[in-house]
Amino acid sequence: MTAKSAPARARLRPDERRTQLIGIGLRLLTTRPIHDLSIDEVAAEAGISRGLLFHYFPTKRDYYVAVVQAAARRLLLHAEAPKEGSPTERVHGIVDGFVSFVQRRKANYVAVVRAGAGGDELVREVFEENRRTLTDRVLDAAGVDDPTPLHTLAVRGWLAMAEETAISATDEVVTTADLVDLLVSSLAQVMEQFTSGRH
Repeated sequence: MTAKSAPARARLRPDERRTQLIGIGLRLLTTRPIHDLSIDEVAAEAGISRGLLFHYFPTKRDYYVAVVQAAARRLLLHAEAPKEGSPTERVHGIVDGFVSFVQRRKANYVAVVRAGAGGDELVREVFEENRRTLTDRVLDAAGVDDPTPLHTLAVRGWLAMAEETAISATDEVVTTADLVDLLVSSLAQVMEQFTSGRH
């Protein structure tokens, strides 16, 4: 039994251990709300004591926030605009990365969205910061150098639609490529309708 458990208890560098623990949390997040994650279960799966887990994350809340932050970073890594190209091409790059990421990880993404809608202020702040970053990226890619509040509102509303569509869409209804094209086209229409003559 000792030999069998040894690999799980292998000594890891602090950054490796944090990454391991966050990874476990991300996986478990697909099956339960963030505040239902069991610290004991996470520690056991990592092959460490509960006390050692709290060496890396001082409180349960710190651990929960770190898990949500990691999920948010993963999305942002994929939803980036190419450095070159027309505004439409750059927006397309963001949307393609966003939709592809959500559709490949629907259960995990929905779990993160659910966590962001929960009652914890720090978790909500992570979720809100992610939305702000995506909004700024879309506005920049679209060539809106000096966005008005209406520009920002239009993009935030469109992001909510894009998110729900990416979660709900299936290949039987629309292909990923066609969905991306539809969302890119709809963004231009939404911004024009929201902002035309209202600057």
